[in-house]
Formats: sequence, C-alpha cells, structure tokens
Amino acid sequence: MVKRVVLARGAALPSSTGLGRAHHAVESLLQHAMVPGWSKVTTLEHQILSFAPNRLLTRWRKHPAFISSSVASSEADLLHITDQEQAHLVPEACAIPVVVTVHDMFHLEPRQIKAGDIRVPVGDQRPGVFRRRDLKRLKQGLARADLLICVSEMTRRDVERMFPGKPTALVRHQIDLDYWDPEGNPRSRELIAEHDDDTKCLLITVGSDEPRKRLGFVREVMTSLPEEVASDIHMLHIGSEVELDDEQLVAAFQHAEALLFPSISEGFGYPPAEAMAAGCPVIAANLPAHNEVIPGRCLLPATDVMAWVDKVVSVHAAWKRAGGVPRNSDDSLVDHVRDALSAEAQGQAMAEAYYDATQGG
Repeated sequence: MVKRVVLARGAALPSSTGLGRAHHAVESLLQHAMVPGWSKVTTLEHQILSFAPNRLLTRWRKHPAFISSSVASSEADLLHITDQEQAHLVPEACAIPVVVTVHDMFHLEPRQIKAGDIRVPVGDQRPGVFRRRDLKRLKQGLARADLLICVSEMTRRDVERMFPGKPTALVRHQIDLDYWDPEGNPRSRELIAEHDDDTKCLLITVGSDEPRKRLGFVREVMTSLPEEVASDIHMLHIGSEVELDDEQLVAAFQHAEALLFPSISEGFGYPPAEAMAAGCPVIAANLPAHNEVIPGRCLLPATDVMAWVDKVVSVHAAWKRAGGVPRNSDDSLVDHVRDALSAEAQGQAMAEAYYDATQGG
C-alpha cells in the first residue's frame, strides 16, 4: 500500500537557490514515483514576501497555523519539512510523524573552525534579537520532530551532538546528470563571453564571499603562482564577484579547466558535485562534508598553499599542452556522481527514512 506525504516549507524559493533546488528535487522524486512506497499529497508553502513585518507575521504566526490545520485535516501518513530553517513549522502534538531535512547546522550552532593559523567563523556569530528568537523556535521544532534527515555524515554528527538520542537518517542530495551532461546538454562557451577570456586557462570558484568559502585562500594561491603561469590564467569568481544565470553556470562548468573549492565547511556542497557531473575537474579542500563525495585524487590539504599552487600549475600545463583547445570531459567524475548521487539513490534512501519515521525509528 502506498503511503502519503505532505511536503512543507516557508517561502516558495526557486530552484536556482540551494534550498529551493533541494526542495524541488524531493518534490520531483515523489511526483515521479521514485520514493518506493510513497506519494505526495500536496506542498504547503507561501509566496515570497517583500515587506519585513509581513514576513515576520507570516513566519511566526500565519504559516505555522496553516501547516497545523492543513495537516490535521489531511489523510497523510507523514509530514516532511524540507529544510531546517522552517523547523518551527513542526506542529505541537502532531497526529502523524514529522521529519525535517537538515542541510547544515551553521546558524543553529555557530562556531569557528581552525584553518592553519587562523580561525574561520561559520554561521552568524552575533545574531540580532529577532533572529535569536527565531533560532530558539527552530531548535524547539527540531526537538519535536520524529526524525531528522541529514544530507551528509558531518551534518549528522552535528545533529546528534545537539540532539542526543534523536533518530537521524542519511539522505544525500541528488544531482541532475542530464542537466549538466556536457555531451547530452552541451552549452557554448560564448554564453560566458562577457566574463571570459578564451585565450587563457579558465579556472572558477562558485559560492558567496562569506569567510567559510575561503576565497582569500584562492587569491593567495593565485599570487603565489609563477608569473608565466599566473599571466596565462583567467580566474572567474562566480557568485561572489560575477553573477551568472543558470545557462551560463552550466557553460562555466562545462568549459572551465577546473573548479577550485577551498571551503572550510559545507552542509553538502553542491558546486563540486555539479562540476563533476559536467565533467569538470575539481580541486577541493580535504575537509567535511565535501570530502565524503569527492574522489581522493581531487582533494588537497586545506591550508597547504604550495600543494594548491603545484596542482594549478599542472592544470595549466595540461591546458598548454592541449594547445588551448576545449578540454575533454572527465567521464570518471561523471560516473562517480552517477553512482553516488543519482535520483534513484536519493529516492531509495528517502523511502527508508520515511519508513523509519513511521515505525518509530
């Protein structure tokens, strides 16, 4: 017998955002019968609100009341809240089991992570008064949930430390291989021409400029390169210095010689997984949680500048030997993502998590 799940979140974030992408992936799995034994009843959400007082009123009062009343009148077997930033929506004394997906614990448990001789702040170290109240509600909601779904082992360890004894499940994100496929869905380098210099070796970073992304480390690596190499590289910082649309991002992944990903900490880490799906070589810090899914040959010591310099020099040398022609896709990376982060793998793991929640762990 197929059981029914209600999905819930706050604002209807688009799939171009990280949390929006993760939500839509779960929704798609349920709609396409890829979570064995489960189907979706409905999605409870609201439109994005621009007026701050309305946002707060909706977030703290209207939307939680709507979720509670909708679930109470539903014949669903499970409520799934798709990110921890909406954990306050977990109803009190809910008649059906509730699961919450936890992508990371950075804001719920701010910390400083050591990176060489410095400590990098992760999460908001000094939230304002309203955010502190909000965080209290989120923690209370997570404590009420029957099971917490974690997207990485690192997140799972963080959750189990903050909520000892709370049942957890590991369900990694999926990557849409068809979307990033450099052969089945190729995108022209011309799409990024305004941000590019196709006479040079293209390297990219993807992410914001918040401290944990460590873009300063990348700049240190670039300034440590031999002059003849540095002058031959075009470094494109996507998301921090340059904004690309979806099609341009695909083109960047498909044509870059490598993605540099020195982040000190991630809940999951979409960029390296998406780069690998596009056949793009990855150079990443050997740190949680991205080292859970990135092959060892792509990992470097997080704070060893010269190790990164040597790797960039070798990438440039390979580009030079090829005469600047478009690089070949690294099919072994594409296959790695297909094996580890397919929709089928996520659907099966989700079904097992739902079963555990309905069976009481």
